[in-house]
Amino acid sequence: MVPSGYSIEAVATGLTYPVDVTFDEKGNTYIAEAGGHTYGTKPARAPEARILQLLPDGTTKVLYDRVVPMEEIKQAASSSDMEEGLIPPVTGVTYHMGNLYISHRSRYSVYNLESGEFKTIINGLPSWGEFLNAKPIFKGDKMYFFLSTQGNSGVLEKHWVNVINTFNKPNAREIPGEDITLTGQNYWVPTHKINLVDADSVKTGAYAPLGVETKLGQVIKGEEICNGAFFESNLDGSGIRRIAWGLRSSFGYRFSPDGRLITTMNSANPMPPRGLYFDWEPVYEVVEGEWYGWPDFYSGLPITDPRFGVKKEERNFVLTPETHRRLLKGKAKPRQPLVKLPVHSAAQGMVFGQGAMGVPKENILVAEFGTIIPFFKGEERHPHMPKQIKESEIPADVDFNWPGFKVQQVNLQSGQVTDFIYNKSKLPASANKGGGLERPIQLEWSADGSLYIVDFGVVEFDDTGMNAHPFTGVLWKVSSNKK
Repeated sequence: MVPSGYSIEAVATGLTYPVDVTFDEKGNTYIAEAGGHTYGTKPARAPEARILQLLPDGTTKVLYDRVVPMEEIKQAASSSDMEEGLIPPVTGVTYHMGNLYISHRSRYSVYNLESGEFKTIINGLPSWGEFLNAKPIFKGDKMYFFLSTQGNSGVLEKHWVNVINTFNKPNAREIPGEDITLTGQNYWVPTHKINLVDADSVKTGAYAPLGVETKLGQVIKGEEICNGAFFESNLDGSGIRRIAWGLRSSFGYRFSPDGRLITTMNSANPMPPRGLYFDWEPVYEVVEGEWYGWPDFYSGLPITDPRFGVKKEERNFVLTPETHRRLLKGKAKPRQPLVKLPVHSAAQGMVFGQGAMGVPKENILVAEFGTIIPFFKGEERHPHMPKQIKESEIPADVDFNWPGFKVQQVNLQSGQVTDFIYNKSKLPASANKGGGLERPIQLEWSADGSLYIVDFGVVEFDDTGMNAHPFTGVLWKVSSNKK
């Protein structure tokens, strides 16, 4: 379903893990494909990370696909010590002043469209987890970007352990933006079949590397370049300055017509050892100097809130009350979201309206990747709901019937959220067998007012983890029927 007077068409198909699209002044279209090590293990037949140009006949031309060899990634402690090239996954591409600015694991790089030169301008970011540094955007003569937390809730969990095992990064940990004092909470982290340690699980503290326990009163020093933070830099990558921190994982942020930085944020997941259920997908205004509460607050609520009902011991604070007071500057709670999108709908890329399609310029459109968690996929999955979740305790606003898999319109003033572009079945294409959207991940307007939707493709979840299918990605174009 699309707005009245508009139609949707696939302008590129057979893509592998597409994550972003951008346009130059001439109307040329460029696509970023993530490559491996995101949303499931990369099959051997899948292409590596690459930057493509979409040609008028619907085919693509590879502009850049040099990837740092895995053996070099494993041997180096930091991406600053690695050769030039892409480190998968790529997370975004943005055209600006003759260049394609590319975000990829721990790096930001520039590809010059005239010379073909590729140069990394920001390197060595702490991004060796399952969540990453996201696409660059621009305002004036500055670049802005977000560096996600590496894991779910401040302590390593199974999926993050798998990533650091793949890349051989045993010292990976979350980096705070200011000095923090810990409560000494430690957790058993699953490490079965992991090369880094010879144990089925190891006890690990918050903000600590795998297998390192923490103590009550222990201070972790803050750093300017930290996880869960927005940054500003010069166009050449110099002069990096942090704007705000204490956020979790974002794939979509833009400047509003009145100059405010607005971001979507992914909900926390129920993965152990410090998981939580029923977090929303919040939308925030990013205000300079603020701490947004992670890893002890989610969508503006403390992790101890009954809404997040998991085992009691998993919902203790990892930061001391004094740390909360200092970071919150005396406030009782962090800045609250402007809007809370549906639980586990996986809010990703976003754009502000342009007046086209009936979308006011002050509203946003949000691509919702769709739930990964199995028991959110319709009634037939409900028998698999974890035993500790009692149906009587489930919040009334939680929808288990395939949340996400669509584009939603959000009024930031009223908080109203409406379906904007979606399949009639409300299911992803692979589930309804009728075609249409699968997993929308990013949005962009073209100069003629058409809306482009980047559709990542089929992602499944089973006992082996997430499995992303190559060659199932699509670039959709929604345009006016008036010629």
